[in-house]
Amino acid sequence: MDKSKMHRYRLASGSLTQASRAPRTGRRRGRGRVFLVLLLLAVALFAAGRVKNARVGRPTLGRVTRIGATVGQNVTAFGDGVLFYDGATLRCISAAGGSTWSYQVGANAAYQVGKRRIAAWSGNDLYILSDRGRLLYNNKMPDTIQFAAVGETYAAVFCGAADQGVVTVIDGQGQTVDKIPIESLALQSLGFFTASLDKGAGQNAELMWMLGLNTSGTVISMQLSTFQPGRLSIGKTLLSDHLAYRVYDDGAGNLGVVTTREIQHYNYRGVSIGNRELIYGYALHDVNNERGLHRLLIPEQEVSRSLRIDNVRLVTDHVDRMLHLPVPCLDVRLGSRATYGISENTVYACRFGETSFESFALPIQVTAVLDMMEGNRAIVASGSDIYVIELPL
Repeated sequence: MDKSKMHRYRLASGSLTQASRAPRTGRRRGRGRVFLVLLLLAVALFAAGRVKNARVGRPTLGRVTRIGATVGQNVTAFGDGVLFYDGATLRCISAAGGSTWSYQVGANAAYQVGKRRIAAWSGNDLYILSDRGRLLYNNKMPDTIQFAAVGETYAAVFCGAADQGVVTVIDGQGQTVDKIPIESLALQSLGFFTASLDKGAGQNAELMWMLGLNTSGTVISMQLSTFQPGRLSIGKTLLSDHLAYRVYDDGAGNLGVVTTREIQHYNYRGVSIGNRELIYGYALHDVNNERGLHRLLIPEQEVSRSLRIDNVRLVTDHVDRMLHLPVPCLDVRLGSRATYGISENTVYACRFGETSFESFALPIQVTAVLDMMEGNRAIVASGSDIYVIELPL
């Protein structure tokens, strides 16, 4: 082959080679673009999933609302609202911060809340209000009122000296159904609970309990008494020689009596039932029986020294579990589904049945925890201001 033909052949071959390579390069670039698009789409989907998890899957802290009350105004939860006394008037505020109702009860008043009613008193003036602020009963009692309690139907008020007074029981129509003299007993507290008196009928009756320090014997002891309003005493028992400081309704028609050593259980007749639960070194801090009985115990030294809380015992009917908070907290409370630890800037939540806490940052600086409301809301103080926090879980 001559040189001219060979040169033409090489040129042709080179042209064919470049021509054949050009489509391959284009295909590679196309594949690169597709890969880049798929990569960006995957990143976008991953980010969207993370946002969805953050907003939907993972529980979040709800609204934090400032209400028109300040520290020192005897702030307490009342159903799904907040009750406080401003020195002359009892005021109820909704969780959203709006005023629900108010009622003037005079100076130097005190009050006690039930589930749906309130007893307020000033001197010897007694007021019983509905959950809407409507006056149900008002009367002047024969002596200075020491304290009172309200149930669903009945109210009880203790007047006179601590060991020489009278408990007056008033029904829903404002009629006095009982006058119980208090003798040789330094009355500490009283309240109401419901129990089935006839298991066959299955109907619950509202009953009353009283806890006092019996001073009639040579050895001072605590006494628990139970009453059916209108029928006087149905049970009385002397407790152990350990100081009893709290009585709670277990939600099943029985009472739990908390002493400095143990929790004792009694039926509506004052008869001891079940096993005593040893709690020596701990104090009962909170009780919730909305979804089974849950009791929260904290070390006594943290109570007596006003120390922060970093370890608690959560006791149910079947399990006594120790919970370790991630950091020491200002307070620990029970909701309907979880245990909550609250520090200055964080809420820690642990579901019932679990042992690990989730953390949720707070937009305010908390200085004290005052109470728990219905709907898993906490009433807290930030300086002198009062806030309602919608808790997670």
